[in-house]
Amino acid sequence: MILIVDDQKSMCWILSKILSEAGFLVETTQTAEEALLIAANNKIRAAIIDYRLPDKNGFDLFLELKKCNPKILGVLISSYGSKELREKATQLGFYAYFDKPFQNQAIVTALQAGLEKTMGN
Repeated sequence: MILIVDDQKSMCWILSKILSEAGFLVETTQTAEEALLIAANNKIRAAIIDYRLPDKNGFDLFLELKKCNPKILGVLISSYGSKELREKATQLGFYAYFDKPFQNQAIVTALQAGLEKTMGN
């Protein structure tokens, strides 16, 4: 299952549609708190996380999700991108980082490649 966490309903809907059409099982939420509840009750293979959430930043959420599943694949998305944000995402173990707006296929490709890579380990 792929977890999408973004405070914008429209972004959750778009990503859910794109990933579902690519064959992924998807769950969406708009808060970190809900994301953690979903992760506690489901096997989450990857999470697409917006950097700015109403109740936590994406970095903190990713670190908490890794406690539930140390092998979770993280993809960070942000409207407020910067070189520093990208570097920190890499340091924390995110597989990919995308500035909004992004190419839809790029997200799908990154997830497919990342999941294939982690399944090989």
